Amino acid sequence: LTLRGAAAPRVVDAAEQVPGEVPRWCHALAEREGGGPPLLLRHAERLAQSDVAALLSLLERRPAVPLVATHTPGAPTGPCLSRLLDILSARSVALPPLRERVDDIPALLTAFTGHPSPGRPPLTWSLDARRALEQHTWPGNVAELAHVVREVAERRRATGPVRREELPYGLRVPPATRRLSGMERAERTAILEALRRHGDNKARAAESLGIGRATLYRKLRAYGMDQA
Repeated sequence: LTLRGAAAPRVVDAAEQVPGEVPRWCHALAEREGGGPPLLLRHAERLAQSDVAALLSLLERRPAVPLVATHTPGAPTGPCLSRLLDILSARSVALPPLRERVDDIPALLTAFTGHPSPGRPPLTWSLDARRALEQHTWPGNVAELAHVVREVAERRRATGPVRREELPYGLRVPPATRRLSGMERAERTAILEALRRHGDNKARAAESLGIGRATLYRKLRAYGMDQA
């Protein structure tokens, strides 16, 4: 969130591994007595050691720096990152996974859509597409939703609101109609991921999974995914 009159935050995604971005921000903030733009750091668990060291050094000198970081619970952390997270924990907020707060999806879609490319209309979403997004389990949380929005925006050639049929295969399919075992859930997820990775091409997805097309179609029917 940005307070009225405050500078827009600098957003850094550690998963994208931008060399030197965090140390540069730390150095700039340390040199300015009046402060600087806040930093929104995503995927703190993916930080390089040099980034962690720069943040720890800055926090030692200026504990109240405008820093917001997101971290995936359960991700492995080394001693330096653990120390950084401990320092930040006093002002931390536990955010439920996206599947538990689907009411946030419309606002997130608006935020991720941003401004369209020149010559393209703004990206909007049909009610059916939004329902499909709300039914998805979002194992990758908000980052997965952002990826889906980018993928749809880059691939679509149609006009008007995005329809369910334009979503990646794994989002078009309805939830399983019966309770699945752990093995079945893992297999269903692997199939959906293979289809997404290969642009819904079932032949290539089957090949990547090491099964025949007939077997893939049988599993799609068994998991209620053959109508997407």
